[in-house]
Amino acid sequence: MKRIVMLYADAGGGHRSAADAIAMGLRMLYNDRYEIRYVNGFKRLPSLLRNADTDYPMWVNYARVLYALGFHASNGRRRVAAIRKAMESISDPVADELVRSEPASVYVSCHPIYNGAIPQAIKRQGVDSKFVNVVTDLVTGHVAHYVPYVDQCIVPTEEAREEAIENLVPPEKVSVTGQPVWPDFRTRMGTRTATREQLGLNDTTPVVLLMGGGDGMGALGVTGREIAFSNLPLQLVVVCGRNQNVKRDLEFINPRVPMKVLGFVNNIPELMGAADILVSKAGPGTIAEAFIAGLPILLYDAVPGQEEGNVNYVTNRGAGAWCPIFPSAVVKQLKLLLADPQRLSNMRQASSKLAKPDSALDIARIVAHFAGD
Repeated sequence: MKRIVMLYADAGGGHRSAADAIAMGLRMLYNDRYEIRYVNGFKRLPSLLRNADTDYPMWVNYARVLYALGFHASNGRRRVAAIRKAMESISDPVADELVRSEPASVYVSCHPIYNGAIPQAIKRQGVDSKFVNVVTDLVTGHVAHYVPYVDQCIVPTEEAREEAIENLVPPEKVSVTGQPVWPDFRTRMGTRTATREQLGLNDTTPVVLLMGGGDGMGALGVTGREIAFSNLPLQLVVVCGRNQNVKRDLEFINPRVPMKVLGFVNNIPELMGAADILVSKAGPGTIAEAFIAGLPILLYDAVPGQEEGNVNYVTNRGAGAWCPIFPSAVVKQLKLLLADPQRLSNMRQASSKLAKPDSALDIARIVAHFAGD
């Protein structure tokens, strides 16, 4: 049995979700032909760096200016090359050990930290393995995503393809598939009536789904409070993810609209199927899922650097609106949309046109090709 190793990180949840979606695609298409293993290489780093991925929400929520400075200061080909050179004494032994201990026909990278070190480790050890990197940022990914000597670079959009080629990845090595999303997402959406009944929501009032990614990042709490006290004709479902502080705060208030507060959930397809509007930070996975559900998207926040381009991607195509800085901007936009059914319908259609529900299956086929099948 050939082995495929999924390389991921726990930075925000999106990288692991992408790996899960691709693995599911492989199993749906090829049953048990491959042994699929997950490896988080961060946990093999020296102790001072071992929790760098799980510290990501802290940087985004509480040190955003520093995070933005770090992203932009390192976002260049020469700067990335210099950083990789400076880190060789740490990264090369870790990469060599990973390739030795986790031999594979194909390594599938869902985080840019692997894209320089693992292909070089494969070459140093002379093993017959392939390396495929999956770019998990819609438009403005970090330059570290793009490495010319990978076997294939899989990107979600044409904009990301242009960025890959600009960063010296040969055009024939770049495939555009869409953001990897669970391949059964559309079928799992089910019927909105059944899901609303399970949540105790009625079937006549519009449902607004508020999310902040798996870690409940950004201005999720204050945005939830603003909508909860808005008196608008809507029902609100808030997914707080792993952010227990926000969940407790929202459960404590006395909302003026019907509201359900959830923690970390595994039924996002069902929730999106029951919703009429999504309010979210500009996470690429959530946006891609909303396209499949045909939801208008109101974006209230974007992580500096990698999520900034997602805002333009959504708004320039008519699939949503940008409501930054003040939570009241979200409420104002919701009021306008609820009063204008035609605009809401136009946004739904624009969102649906951007959907790529088979993205994970397409990626799985590429991975299988490099596994020799």
